[in-house]
Amino acid sequence: MSDTIVMRHPTLPKDQEIEVPRDAMPHYTAAGWQRVPAEELDKRAALKAQAEAEARAAEEAADAKTEDQPETDPDASEEPEPESEEASTSRPARSRTRATKKDEEN
Repeated sequence: MSDTIVMRHPTLPKDQEIEVPRDAMPHYTAAGWQRVPAEELDKRAALKAQAEAEARAAEEAADAKTEDQPETDPDASEEPEPESEEASTSRPARSRTRATKKDEEN
């Protein structure tokens, strides 16, 4: 059996639950927390497992479908040309001085 239990408080939303050590249950029940029924947890676990199985089956079906179809763009499989290291690190030069009215008069 598990060393933790799931509890919820009646003043909080039903989906806001906490998982606490089984030994700490008296502390939490004194504060108003209630244990979530095992039937509810089992039902949730079954629904989650079913959803994961359906997602896995859909993913496998999508993978099988893409394997059956040839690529439409033959150039898509080519790797893009790597940029030169110099081009990616250098920036265009810009002036570090500001034009002042004194400079504009001269």
